[in-house]
Amino acid sequence: MKKLLGYLSELERWVAGISIAAMAALLFSDVFSREVFHISLPWAQKLSLHLMILAGCLGVSLASSSGGHLRPEIGDHVLPKLIQPAMTAFREFCVACFCGFYFYIGLLYVHQSKDFGDVNVITGVPLWIVQAIFPTVFFLIAVKHAIYATMPSMRPVSRGVH
Repeated sequence: MKKLLGYLSELERWVAGISIAAMAALLFSDVFSREVFHISLPWAQKLSLHLMILAGCLGVSLASSSGGHLRPEIGDHVLPKLIQPAMTAFREFCVACFCGFYFYIGLLYVHQSKDFGDVNVITGVPLWIVQAIFPTVFFLIAVKHAIYATMPSMRPVSRGVH
């Protein structure tokens, strides 16, 4: 399971990195084209926005994978040490349920957008493709936290301030 989580994080890093590099290349091309040839590439900005959404969402998933996500820590300092492992598992389960719920809501939203045939007027990209990033990332985070809840050895060490 640890290998699977490692491969998943590595894939997320690569996709996010490629998205950022492509975003930079598109924006550079747009500025270069405007300054040198006096021709704007309006689709470059929209595609860059789509890539930024992808990279940002994957960043949230990567933060979750490394224990760097936001979470309340008051229970860490107030609750008895004896019940902290159970509370940690419960917290991970709650995060998995929360993300699972938003995965479902995201799927409904993507299906609705696909049914309506919504398309970005500048790029021609169907909006459901871009919107599919959200349920995908919520699904990934839900699966990770379900694993963390059931297999404490897989849980990353929290990188919060103590």
